[in-house]
Amino acid sequence: MHKLLYGINVIDGWLPVTVMVLALVSLAFLLLRRRWHWWVYCVVTGAVAAGLAALCGWLVIHAWYWWPEDLPFDVIVWAGVAFWGILLAVGTFVYRPSWFRRLLAPVAAVVIVVFGGLQINAYFGELTTVGDVVFGAPAVPKGIPPFLRKRKGPDPFERAAVAAGWTAPKGVKAHGVVRQVPIPGTLSHFHGRPGLVYLPPAYFVQHRPALPVLVLVTGQPGYPGNWLDSAHLPAALDSFAAEHGGLAPIVVMPDPNGSETGNTMCMDTRLGHADTYLSKDVPNWIKSTLDVDTNPRHWAFGGFSFGATCAVQMVTRHPDIYPTFVALAPEAEPALTVNRQITIDHAFGGNTAAFEAQVPLTLMAEHRYPEAQGWFAAGQEDAVFTHNAKVLRAAAQKAGMHTEMTSFPGNHSWLMVTSALPSLLGFLAKPLGLVAR
Repeated sequence: MHKLLYGINVIDGWLPVTVMVLALVSLAFLLLRRRWHWWVYCVVTGAVAAGLAALCGWLVIHAWYWWPEDLPFDVIVWAGVAFWGILLAVGTFVYRPSWFRRLLAPVAAVVIVVFGGLQINAYFGELTTVGDVVFGAPAVPKGIPPFLRKRKGPDPFERAAVAAGWTAPKGVKAHGVVRQVPIPGTLSHFHGRPGLVYLPPAYFVQHRPALPVLVLVTGQPGYPGNWLDSAHLPAALDSFAAEHGGLAPIVVMPDPNGSETGNTMCMDTRLGHADTYLSKDVPNWIKSTLDVDTNPRHWAFGGFSFGATCAVQMVTRHPDIYPTFVALAPEAEPALTVNRQITIDHAFGGNTAAFEAQVPLTLMAEHRYPEAQGWFAAGQEDAVFTHNAKVLRAAAQKAGMHTEMTSFPGNHSWLMVTSALPSLLGFLAKPLGLVAR
């Protein structure tokens, strides 16, 4: 019974439709009164609710720097609806209601707030089931047990594709395994939250092959678990492995921000040495902990939103470590907020030249990357990030990179990421050696 309850979809299906109907009934219950001054109150509070939503949106972006782009208009609207429901319920008590209205007004407000929250979540696609709302990311076992750790011997540097010498043995597992791991900032002294590692079915055979590596970074705000509860990445990887005899990349999901609202911009700045963390500490930890192919030609870096920007930064600053990248809805350049000067002031002490020297568009204008290849994607309804991807792709091509670009239904949301994952893995299959060339 609990499994059925927690599996109910909160984005599509009967639940969001039911909540929408209840919200309309609740709004009608709060609005419909005969007194003319009540209608004046409704109009005034509607304007106040809109102002509160706009103010919260401004604070999130311009004061607290939670996100480097203005909030979508749809999100502001649904936040305003939630605020309006609360103000209408408060006003109901002021106008001497009957006991019936006093009893039901708070319930109606809660329904409207829940409806607004569901609509905002549907835009971003972060939580998909009741279980996600109640529990968050699924529990993940901690640590890498000894039998899964790197075996003794020289580091394998595979020049050929792993698929070229692979024949799936009988009894290969149907599913990979996700483990939660601490990835220390030994050189960077950066303190990230615990990361995640996906080990594909082929990793569990008796004579496991040296597998390629994909490093993935989530959006911001966010945490590595978003790849599990929002993108459902393990299911996509298991599906890919089932079609390729158990082969899939070892996927490492580190945290380069340190907190839910942190933003290091994947750079070495006064905010933290995230670039060193991702380019040195993370690869060193992977190579010293897991059986992986150490040939950088079989390594890739990817991400969504903030993580996509980070992917473009990694390939332009460290093409010798991550020559292949996948960028799902990247920003045009790393940023703390929409105000570029604030980004420069906070991270670089006002030194514009130091900031611009690390921006991917600058690096791609100054250097050639003939060995690099990448894949850009964005939601078809996501005009801002689609434009960003086009600008970056044009610069990448001028710099000699081999790139592709695809669009998927949706906004700047995890729903778009989920639908893009099979194509993303399909793009990576050849450069990572998961299919014979």
